[in-house]
Amino acid sequence: MSRPDPTRSTALLIGTATHSQQALEDLPAVRANVTEMARLVTTGPVDLVAVERCTQLLDLAHPGEAGVTIAERCGEAEDLLLVYYAGHGLLDDNGELFLALSGTNPRPDWLKYTAIPFSWIRDAMRDSPARTRVLILDCCFAGRALNTMSAADVENGLADRSEIQGTFTLTATSDNVAAIAPVGAEHTAFTGELLSLLRHGPPVRDGHPDGEDLTLSAAYRHLAVTLPSQGLPRPRQRNTDLAADLVLRPAPAAAAAPVAEDQPANEPPVATPAVGLPTSAEARPVIDTLSRPQRLFHPLHRELLRAHWRRLAQAAGVEAVFLVLLLGWFISRETVPDQVGWVDGDLMLTFLELGAAAIVTALAATAAGDVRDGFPGVARIKWGLAIATWGVVVVILLVTVIIWVLTPVFGDDMIIAVPFIACLLAWFAWWLGGRRVNMWWRTPVAVATTVGVLLYATRGPAEEGTLWWQLLESHSLGLLWTVTGILVIGFLVVTQLEDVVTGHFALARRPLVVSLSKQGIGIQTRTHNRFIAWHHLDRIFVAGNILVIAFKRDYPEVEKPREFTYSTQLGGFPVADLRHFPHSRAEILHALSHFAGATLHGVTPPSRDEDWLPTRPDGKPALRYSDRWSTQ
Repeated sequence: MSRPDPTRSTALLIGTATHSQQALEDLPAVRANVTEMARLVTTGPVDLVAVERCTQLLDLAHPGEAGVTIAERCGEAEDLLLVYYAGHGLLDDNGELFLALSGTNPRPDWLKYTAIPFSWIRDAMRDSPARTRVLILDCCFAGRALNTMSAADVENGLADRSEIQGTFTLTATSDNVAAIAPVGAEHTAFTGELLSLLRHGPPVRDGHPDGEDLTLSAAYRHLAVTLPSQGLPRPRQRNTDLAADLVLRPAPAAAAAPVAEDQPANEPPVATPAVGLPTSAEARPVIDTLSRPQRLFHPLHRELLRAHWRRLAQAAGVEAVFLVLLLGWFISRETVPDQVGWVDGDLMLTFLELGAAAIVTALAATAAGDVRDGFPGVARIKWGLAIATWGVVVVILLVTVIIWVLTPVFGDDMIIAVPFIACLLAWFAWWLGGRRVNMWWRTPVAVATTVGVLLYATRGPAEEGTLWWQLLESHSLGLLWTVTGILVIGFLVVTQLEDVVTGHFALARRPLVVSLSKQGIGIQTRTHNRFIAWHHLDRIFVAGNILVIAFKRDYPEVEKPREFTYSTQLGGFPVADLRHFPHSRAEILHALSHFAGATLHGVTPPSRDEDWLPTRPDGKPALRYSDRWSTQ
């Protein structure tokens, strides 16, 4: 017998409770099936899967919404893969099984376009690297899945080749029997009995040995006896290898150990520690209040702003390097000999020039990564530094070439005005760009043009050498690069410092308290205090890091919270960013599952690329914490 590792296991729970086609009857109990199954498999004593690795798909409209998720979740599982479906099972003209969705057209020739082909789930589970795979189907004609899952694995030797222990398939009915959903019952017949078994363990009348773990095979034996005795269809199962030995619910620890024969009667008995019972099986405390910390530099705030602090430290480090270069510049100037030569201090100044140019070029190369990470402002500052420094060289080259070309035509007297015309044109473009379009690069271009023209115009007499030789002798370009770097990176440091400080203030000055109870959810902000009953909500779900509520269709518009902004992208009213509470994601999801019950469905894990970024009202990443989503 084996117990899976919850952190390496995955559960995919799919259910369809409502249907747009009148030919398919709504199954309100399915929603309770999925949410209660999610609560049980992610909490003790069952605790098969970590909360963040349990995905619920409820009332999807189109199979395209499920296909990618099914493949991704099955591919993520390493230890246990649990796939559950509750809803209508339908057959096409070829007898193939399809799983109904909210938008499914039950006509046999339309099923392949509007329902989930069972072959999708079959193939995804076969391709999964999970050691143990469990499929539970609570739908009509579910028994047809038995011949397409486990038997195929035995025939093609997949289990032997990939070290997969096996597959256990449990269905509510055989291949030609309809599943039962009692009218008015909280759960469907099959799933309700299974949930009761997971919640309380097998009753003594089953003949289950006291103190033993509940395995998949023992669960099936219980269901195969209990359901037919109630006049319900007999479930079916198919097992390969050792999958049936998976422990669903560990046996409870003995309340007290027996008194040893040699133990004195007046001494309390010594408790025998439970053997083999994982600590994760212990019931976790349920949080009923989620509150944002209000301290300015709370550890949670520092963690949320970790990326911003890191970028600030990097910018400060680069600024320190430029200051060291400038200090070395002044020290080296004192050591330059009277005669010009590439020795001693003059050689040191050359290395300082190369160092400044290398830093500017390296910063420009990292700007593309800043754009990809969601910091275009930082990228523009780095690109602006490169334009302002290397642009001077480009301007001098262009002016030199233009004058060399035009001198034979207009003469020396007229050509002297070319640099100044170029300068005027650059600043006119800067002014026009600010009024017409938002060209962020106009300022560094104008600065580079002006400085380049000034360097060209202030060159010495021809007998003192060419312009380039004069610049090399005086090291003017190197000093320009260093000073420009200090100014621009200093501006970047100030910008990022302002972002960090405003981020801390934004997090600390926007209070939010979310209270959970069996009756509903309370949301308290600085200006509003609202309580919403669960029966008024169609659903409460987590999209990435955002907690969202969606009201029932008949809920009056005037009663909906005006203090929240409706998000079309999320399909509801965002309430909170889970990361802004001093509790783990698993603890918060556990609390929501405990209190919200059937109202909770749909937990989408955050994207790896967006998990560390703050969020906006539409659920997309924000670039600054002062612009992030908040409840006022």
